[in-house]
Amino acid sequence: MWKKILASMLIATSILTFSPVGHAANLDTKNKSETKVEASKYEVISPEKDPYSIEDKVVLISGKAPEGTSVVIDVFGTADLTTKNFNLDKLPSEEDYISISSDTVKAGNMGFFKKQIDLVMGINKVVITFKVDNVSPIEKIIYVSDKGKAEEEIKSTKDKSTTDALVPKK
Repeated sequence: MWKKILASMLIATSILTFSPVGHAANLDTKNKSETKVEASKYEVISPEKDPYSIEDKVVLISGKAPEGTSVVIDVFGTADLTTKNFNLDKLPSEEDYISISSDTVKAGNMGFFKKQIDLVMGINKVVITFKVDNVSPIEKIIYVSDKGKAEEEIKSTKDKSTTDALVPKK
């Protein structure tokens, strides 16, 4: 009888010690891997160039992001609207900008967003912020120029250089 009990306990112990062991995944690790953001899914399509100059005070901002993503479009203009101190070569500092507008749009079912924005004469900074962690805001610098004023300045420069050429130097 003792031999049967001893043999049964030996078999039970060996079964319990050699059984496969299962491990559960750590939930924190799983969530971290699922929340990784692919920055390539978030981009601004238009305007392509940065910085650049236009004559119109209206521009279309468009881009792509996953469906339902909130996109904030902030527009800042220069405090110096005469454009005598700032140009595309000499951009204003952060303190020189004033807030013009702020709009929030959502990416549509095809993953695209668009918004027409109004600009001011001079240097404008457009900041596109995707409401997603780990995606940096995108800045675009747009210089709105007055074509008529530019033509007048070119004409006055030509007239002055012609007059200077006719006056004899002493």
